[in-house]
Amino acid sequence: MRKTVLCIHDEQLLGSLKKRLKDQGCAEIIVPASLEELLAHALANRPEVIVVEYAAGEPATGATVKKLWDQLGVPIVMLAESGEIEAVERWGEGVLSTILAKPVREDELMAALRLSVAAARRVEELKEEISSLKESIETRKVVEKAKGRLMERDRLSEAEAFRRMQRLAMDRRISMRQLAEAILLTDRIGG
Repeated sequence: MRKTVLCIHDEQLLGSLKKRLKDQGCAEIIVPASLEELLAHALANRPEVIVVEYAAGEPATGATVKKLWDQLGVPIVMLAESGEIEAVERWGEGVLSTILAKPVREDELMAALRLSVAAARRVEELKEEISSLKESIETRKVVEKAKGRLMERDRLSEAEAFRRMQRLAMDRRISMRQLAEAILLTDRIGG
């Protein structure tokens, strides 16, 4: 983990977790003193994961965590007393990656951190893949539309229109999409 923000009040847990994270090669551990500092530090440092200890006396915890999720989208691991888990689940659904009941065993917390970071990375990969697929679909639509215009305008078969587009794109050293957009543009201007 590159950067981790820990907002934990339990000094013993905080100390052992900081040591464990350093041993695991965590580049930077940020420990804010308050929820306001948590928000400021996290937004300024863009951590890979955030660990927050829920305190029933701090009603702003939920709002702060939601702001962090909305603005950063990083995994957030919440530590809460067993009796507070249901309340945290109600406001934390869709925002928290993991909720652990205190007392938290260090091994459980480290596993939750690793799994949360891995899941977040996978989500990012999937977002990139979806974006790439959307781009491919849009390119295909534009190429098909331009091919149809060539077929109609120049009385070509589908294969002939496609070969012409391939040849023109290669000759001009541009992508098929760029060529298709140019064909459609000139057809609109000329039409």
